[in-house]
Amino acid sequence: MSIDVMTKVMQRAPVSGSEFTCMLVMASWCNDDGDSLFPSIDLLAEAMRVSRSQAKRVLRKLMAATDDDEAAGDWWIRVVGNKNGGAPGMTRHYEMNVARLDTFSRLPEFEKAYERRRNKVETGRIGATRKTSETGRTHAPPGTGQTGRTDAPPISQPTGRTHAPPRGAPMRPDSSEDSSVERERAMDDFDQALKRWPVVDSPKAAREAWNKLSPDERIEAGSEIERFIAVNRSAGRKLICGFNRYLAEKMWKALPERPKPIQPRPAASTPARPAVKRPTRFQRANPHLYPELFNASATIGGEEDGGAGQISTANGGP
Repeated sequence: MSIDVMTKVMQRAPVSGSEFTCMLVMASWCNDDGDSLFPSIDLLAEAMRVSRSQAKRVLRKLMAATDDDEAAGDWWIRVVGNKNGGAPGMTRHYEMNVARLDTFSRLPEFEKAYERRRNKVETGRIGATRKTSETGRTHAPPGTGQTGRTDAPPISQPTGRTHAPPRGAPMRPDSSEDSSVERERAMDDFDQALKRWPVVDSPKAAREAWNKLSPDERIEAGSEIERFIAVNRSAGRKLICGFNRYLAEKMWKALPERPKPIQPRPAASTPARPAVKRPTRFQRANPHLYPELFNASATIGGEEDGGAGQISTANGGP
């Protein structure tokens, strides 16, 4: 944003009507050199309060008609990058001809106001005598202080106010600042929700309906957009209502409740049985070679086989 370029447009630009509005809007977005301009046509049209096609026509009038005109500097706005728009989501790079604005003189009324400000003296009054006093009054009695009043109260605080809080005292927060931040956040949330809606709707009417919702309702409305669309699609509806109606009638509240997640039941823990290593045929044929195996498993084998499978280690047979 360049205040200097905006001032030059107001005081010097020899245009009027929609062309003047377009130049003033573009000056509010560029830097002091007229560069760093990346507005979309939709944003420009909304800032100018005109239609999209009207904004394109006005912008085309401010550009050079031919390459020779552009080389001669006979233009107000030109494209310096992304002439064809670039990738999806990208915008053109514009530049404003600030040097051409400097070649025009101020309009008559602006020139008169500039002369009046330039002719002012130190006291801030046009016809006052120079070097009078700090108050600009020639009849102020001497030694009356900074205010020039004999009945003025003594300066008890640095601010000149007797009821001013002392320095270092905590200040009350500015409530307007908090509200502006909340408004900006609400606008950002609305823009994100509107982009997710499949049907092109009137942003103005939808924004009015959005502003009437409470903060909790705005969160619910934004979080249920995809589910609302999916439910309508599954029911065979090809047309989805507008975003304005969705907000005004609070249609997300008519959706069925979300299914509660089923918690899996914990499996019953059963004590694991100790693994029993059964002897091989060779080991059973030669038990005297594996005393540690048959001495430990004699009881287990007998229990499993009902006593018939007990191994006698005396004769070495199976």
